[in-house]
Amino acid sequence: MFVRLFFFVALILLAPATQAHEPFEITTNVRILENGTTLNVLITDSTAAQLCLVGSNVTNKLHREQFTANHLQVERCAAQLYEVRDEKGLLKPRAVQVHLTEEDDLDATITYPPGTGDVLQFTAVHLTRLAEPTYGATFTATSEKHFLGQKLLRADDNTMLVKRHSAAVATYSGFVDFLRLGIAHILTGYDHLLFLAGLLIVCRRLHTALLIITTFTLAHSITLALAGLGLLTLPSRIVEPVIAATIIFVGIENLLRARHGREPSGRWMLTFVFGLLHGFGFASALQEAGMPQGGWGIVASLFSFNLGIELGQLVVAACFLPLLFWLRHFPVFARCIVPIASFGVSFAGIYWFLQRTVFS
Repeated sequence: MFVRLFFFVALILLAPATQAHEPFEITTNVRILENGTTLNVLITDSTAAQLCLVGSNVTNKLHREQFTANHLQVERCAAQLYEVRDEKGLLKPRAVQVHLTEEDDLDATITYPPGTGDVLQFTAVHLTRLAEPTYGATFTATSEKHFLGQKLLRADDNTMLVKRHSAAVATYSGFVDFLRLGIAHILTGYDHLLFLAGLLIVCRRLHTALLIITTFTLAHSITLALAGLGLLTLPSRIVEPVIAATIIFVGIENLLRARHGREPSGRWMLTFVFGLLHGFGFASALQEAGMPQGGWGIVASLFSFNLGIELGQLVVAACFLPLLFWLRHFPVFARCIVPIASFGVSFAGIYWFLQRTVFS
């Protein structure tokens, strides 16, 4: 029984090492003004290659040499990412500009004429061409002064209707979408979850575990708010490796604590400091999803996204803590499983650190 139990716990802790959470593959921000509509689309390098370099002799990622050699093909691809319609029918792009970011992601800007009527329809036709049907495109619409709405488009639901002058209704819709994005981000944010699991696995009292969860929540909420409001930001190329380093540290510290069998009474301070860093990671995901331009929209998006994170985290904790304290009834858990699981936490952190630095 204990052997099977060990392998079950080890599998849970080590499985996420194969894949940390990735940013949204496709992020679209549309700006609807009186003189025209502008779509800005950011696509990760691997997805851009899959979409725009079909039939070309390329690798599975878009590199600068390939971008230069296939520039016209990429421009044509960008022009066909979305179908934009007004009350009279399909709008044709007026101009297309494409370039690569520092990370070799594709950044495309497509402008359209103003169109007629109060409603514009945007259809992400490119999503049906992707090999992975679960990929989504976060779509955020704003006007000069208002947040008009947001939706996560997928292959089976790839259309959004945007009303030019319905900011109040769109803001509520955006609140719900940001809430869902927050829940989805934490449930697929395996590095954040493994960090929290690593902190909790050595806890012997419920009070200590709840203090750690509360401290982590408070800390990442602070930096998420600061970064979301543009008051304090760190680039993701720094934040993501540092998050991996916090996981390594927690796993190693667990191994040292297990040797002495101590209750981590002062660990909330470490959790707070590291939680601040994880908050910047949450903020990067929110910014990649597309932030409203000021006013109520940005406040609502920050609140609902963070609320989604906390709800998802609460669900995970509600499942994990009863299992953790049930396992503590067996002496073999503290003696064998906690050290081995802590080694697995450090191993996953090392994997992510190398993935985000050496092999990035």
